Amino acid sequence: MTAEPVTTVLFDFAWTLFARDSERWVGNAAASIDRTLAAGEPHRIAGDFAKLLRETATDPAHIARDLDPRVWDRAIRAVLEQIPGVDRALASVLHETHAEAIEPYADTVATLSALRDSGVRVGVVSNVGWDIRKCFARHGLDGHVDAFVLSYEVGFVKPDPRIWGAALKALHATPGQTLMVGDHPAGDGGSVSAGIPALILPMVDSPAQKRGFEHVLRLAQVSVLGVLSPGLT
Repeated sequence: MTAEPVTTVLFDFAWTLFARDSERWVGNAAASIDRTLAAGEPHRIAGDFAKLLRETATDPAHIARDLDPRVWDRAIRAVLEQIPGVDRALASVLHETHAEAIEPYADTVATLSALRDSGVRVGVVSNVGWDIRKCFARHGLDGHVDAFVLSYEVGFVKPDPRIWGAALKALHATPGQTLMVGDHPAGDGGSVSAGIPALILPMVDSPAQKRGFEHVLRLAQVSVLGVLSPGLT
């Protein structure tokens, strides 16, 4: 990746550090409006939502949602209503409760703690139209992040290299000593245009699973004890 030591790691937010618990999110939303769902429906609906968001992440027609919270609200409701089996009533509840159902992956806490304890600066770079800091605070992780660079606050959307320029400035970092970690090849992989190597991890649906952050710690030359997946120690 780079011969220089990694002093800063930038993470994407959704489906990189955090993901939604589909049973809790969709199941509870349906129950709140007395809607009965078939077995497997919560997982399917949450999966369709993730797929649609990823597919439209770099679509020019959707970029505005990541720059304005008001547009974000309308766009997310519209995406939810495109999902088979989700009507306006269910879409409304899903939209209202989406933040509460977001959980860190099984190895997120240990990874962020290991980076912090090793003196590696951490930033979160996200295309998003709402303040995700509340999710980190709810899990006691807000103190593990040195800077949040959110598209709606800085006015740039990945893969625009200016969003990584804003991150480098906020963290007093240099491109050659920075690593970008994400799940979206076109969006997160755009960091290379700013001179920042990217590590794109395969999609992992459930926050109960490990995300594969042992690769991040190895690249940052941080101890992986207790973070590695079984069989990789």
